[in-house]
Amino acid sequence: MPRLSTLSNPTGILELDKHRVTLVVDEGSGASAFSLARLDLSGLELPAISNVVVIVSRGNTEERHELGPPSSWDKGFRVLNEIAGEGTWRFRVLLVEPGSARLVAAAENVRPEGQGDTSSFIALEAADLGQRPWEVQVIELDGRAVIRFNKEVYRSPADAEADRFFTGMVLPEAVRSVAAWVARNPEVLEETAWLPFAQWLALHGIPDGPSADSEERQAEWCNDVVGAFCDRFRFADQLRDLRTKTGDE
Repeated sequence: MPRLSTLSNPTGILELDKHRVTLVVDEGSGASAFSLARLDLSGLELPAISNVVVIVSRGNTEERHELGPPSSWDKGFRVLNEIAGEGTWRFRVLLVEPGSARLVAAAENVRPEGQGDTSSFIALEAADLGQRPWEVQVIELDGRAVIRFNKEVYRSPADAEADRFFTGMVLPEAVRSVAAWVARNPEVLEETAWLPFAQWLALHGIPDGPSADSEERQAEWCNDVVGAFCDRFRFADQLRDLRTKTGDE
């Protein structure tokens, strides 16, 4: 079992915007690997920093990788020999003060590129599902859902997301699962973790939360959410075009 990180996270550290960080995961061959492809610290007033540290977690396992100073950190892929083969990826990117383990800044709960980039509240991960093609899990603490796809069908999240038949059929039902969970727990829309979903609702003309009056009104609200999501990506048009193209070949 990999050793869990003992780095402290004292109050007063700078919270890095996750949009400043780009992480890439490679699950295509043998052991998984990751790369910190981008770390944008422009415009930030930071004290001296000696090291960039990435904490990788999955399932009940964790690995710590020191990548060097921010001016020349190691952008190559780091093999994850002790990380679990299944579970939700979690990354922490830490900036460490010279000569100590004190944190200067941190980006928490960063998602890798390709882990469900179609939506801010949907992720994708490979899983051993037997004959089940996919399943959806709602992760309350993260304010999102995870589509666990059969790893015998797709090699990686990017592979699954590239299949427009898969995304066109599955993503709307993942969004329905999120909406149904929120409809049963409407108070979560006030929590920080669920802010992206609440903002998405407002952006797509659904400013009001689900009604607790009746199951029928909750179902109508869920239908409105799924309808807005499908209208955004025009899934029916995509699937029709794909079928037409496939029939012509």
